[in-house]
Amino acid sequence: MPVLSLDFIRAIIPPFEPHLLDEYQRHPKFRGVCHSFTSEIPDSLGELERRGIPLDADAELILIRRIAERFPALRIVIDHLGGPPKGDWAHDLEMAAESPQVFCKLSGLARFQPSPRPYVQHALAVFGPRRLMFGSDWPACLPEFTWKASLAAFTQAIGPQTIEVREELLGGTAARFYGLGDKLE
Repeated sequence: MPVLSLDFIRAIIPPFEPHLLDEYQRHPKFRGVCHSFTSEIPDSLGELERRGIPLDADAELILIRRIAERFPALRIVIDHLGGPPKGDWAHDLEMAAESPQVFCKLSGLARFQPSPRPYVQHALAVFGPRRLMFGSDWPACLPEFTWKASLAAFTQAIGPQTIEVREELLGGTAARFYGLGDKLE
């Protein structure tokens, strides 16, 4: 029976459980936590800020801005491009991008209908490639979308770009944000 190797995984981002942070930080591939927000901002985010642990945030964009204002040293990445888009999504994304510690993950692109391209192009305009990163949503996107399908949607959405921009979006930004350094091969 073949053994499944997961050596290609460079970072793990488990759910935010404040009582598990010490345990998380002992794992060599731990690089941050993820959390879905409704309307409340937990005070425990201050512990992430104190420890320098990045936050992958699945929340309405207006809430992202409030988190960034309340915890100005907390590095935040907006999951799923802040979607699905609602309200004044474009303006709210611009407001979130004003905080230099806020980045954005180009993931969940299937949520942006009929095409993710105008949303991704707007994100490129307000964040620039050094604060945007590709996210495949793998394996959560299965069985609807494969990793390859997610990459294809991303590639079509960004359109023609220089190799430097593509390198930022496909690894450079993530390496800097999560502190992967030379761990990317």
